[in-house]
Amino acid sequence: MLIKSQFLYGEDFELKKGILVVEDGIIKGFTNEHSKDIINFNGLVIPPLINAHTHIADNCIKDIGINKTLDELVKPPNGLKHRYLSKVSREILIESIKLGLDDLKNNGIRYFCDFRENGIEGVKILKTSLKDYNYPKAKILGRPTKINEVDKNEVKEILRISDGLGLSGSNEFEDYDLKAIYKVYKDFKDKLFAIHACEHRGSVEYSLKKYGETEVERLINLNVYPDFIVHGTYLTDNDIDLLKENNIPVVVCVRANLSFNVGYPQLNKLIDNGLLIGIGTDNFMANSPSIFREMEFIYKLYHIEPKEILKMATINNAKILKLKNVGLIDEDFKGVFTFIKPTNAILFSKNIVASIVTRCEKSDIVEIV
Repeated sequence: MLIKSQFLYGEDFELKKGILVVEDGIIKGFTNEHSKDIINFNGLVIPPLINAHTHIADNCIKDIGINKTLDELVKPPNGLKHRYLSKVSREILIESIKLGLDDLKNNGIRYFCDFRENGIEGVKILKTSLKDYNYPKAKILGRPTKINEVDKNEVKEILRISDGLGLSGSNEFEDYDLKAIYKVYKDFKDKLFAIHACEHRGSVEYSLKKYGETEVERLINLNVYPDFIVHGTYLTDNDIDLLKENNIPVVVCVRANLSFNVGYPQLNKLIDNGLLIGIGTDNFMANSPSIFREMEFIYKLYHIEPKEILKMATINNAKILKLKNVGLIDEDFKGVFTFIKPTNAILFSKNIVASIVTRCEKSDIVEIV
């Protein structure tokens, strides 16, 4: 396959015009060859956008959490969200998930990582919903339904049918349950283990009061090493050191944190300390899944270099989710792209990456597979 366009090429997002060669789904570089089968795209081709943290089934309960605390809304098992979802039919869940998938696709997102509640059935519902979609592709992280005295057989089955585990938080589990879950996980290869951590001040204070440690300290001292944590809004200096020492990335969800009025992470500090940072949009009930909106918000709140923000949404998220050869337009990477129309968002731009980060939105995307 030959694609003639302009591309954000390589890890530095160099703007290059030319004809890109994709063979057997893999990028081979540029060529001067012309063919009648060439695809001409009069826009901009960028690396595939990736959303590293969602709760897509919440699409059926949009905006139920206005002016509710985070614990009132999402703390298992009796949070408002869980009470609503327990009453929703399977048909409505699937319909709302498919609408959420459409929203992800229309926002140019090619891969996403979803934390699925409701155990084995929750994973199966998302897999059923995905059957008619080539993209976006999902990394599905399930979680056990039992919080106390975890059912190891349930955890094994979740791991067998999913891409790993995505736990609500360490405060939900006693030490022996956390260690038991992690031990089961370690028996599986090529799976992910992720967990919410330090999302709000109350969760940190609870952990300190009950266990004498922060959530991150407790995980490490239990020899439970997540592939990544989500949020990190209230990480201490020691937490940051522990994450760095153990090569544990952080997926931040800044708009969601502010939607739930819990503050926001010290993102510049995390970057300065050398942590690998990804980004997600979190609950569909509170946020649109637009990575464009997330990038724009991060830039305006933190004034991080736009290239670093775009890396978070592409190559960093790919590394965190263990997506092999995904996240850049470069040789030997998969030929998966996000296509941006030649709209006012990018025309006459003097800093194309900044324009993508701060100006692009759903209407600038065109679906080409």
